[in-house]
Amino acid sequence: MQETFTPTSARKDLYQILKHVATDHQPVTIQQKDESLDTVILSKSDYDALQETLYLASTGTLAKIAEREQDHSGFTNVDDIDWAKL
Repeated sequence: MQETFTPTSARKDLYQILKHVATDHQPVTIQQKDESLDTVILSKSDYDALQETLYLASTGTLAKIAEREQDHSGFTNVDDIDWAKL
């Protein structure tokens, strides 16, 4: 479950919050009175993974992977994949 803090409570224990986010890979929400100003803190590695997933989805690579996972005719040899065309 994602933890939520106010800006004031987050400020008091920012170092521990950042450590928790980075080690437990659990995002934290900083919730403000104006919901449009709410912010999520996540680790750099989780952010990078999210960006990579978005990129793979936008290029159609994830769809290709899902398609190949549904192909029950056998297996794909990794050496036979033309990675440049994914």
